[in-house]
Amino acid sequence: MAHHGRRTPAVDIHGGKDAWTVVVDLPGCAREDVDLSVANGKLVLEARPHRPDLPAAAVVQRRESAGAPFGRTLSLDPELDTDRATAKLDRGVLTVWIPKRAKEAERKVTID
Repeated sequence: MAHHGRRTPAVDIHGGKDAWTVVVDLPGCAREDVDLSVANGKLVLEARPHRPDLPAAAVVQRRESAGAPFGRTLSLDPELDTDRATAKLDRGVLTVWIPKRAKEAERKVTID
């Protein structure tokens, strides 16, 4: 999925024995600014950072902070159980935990 006109946030992905952890930098974003969903084996992130309005009389000398939205789509491994995914946003850093599916135990199949 293309995210035209949007910034691509920095992402770190750590895989472990039991889960994946996805860490995303979202400076200027509060929880209500972030939409996170899982569909068709993809993690889809859309975020709109809050940028304070300038007073009408303000004369901008320099404004380097970007107010453009963030967008990112990540493909997920089929071994992940997206129904049990959780997320937390703390000081502009979004952390998503996606556990792996329980491995099915080997079993004998009866032959009729």
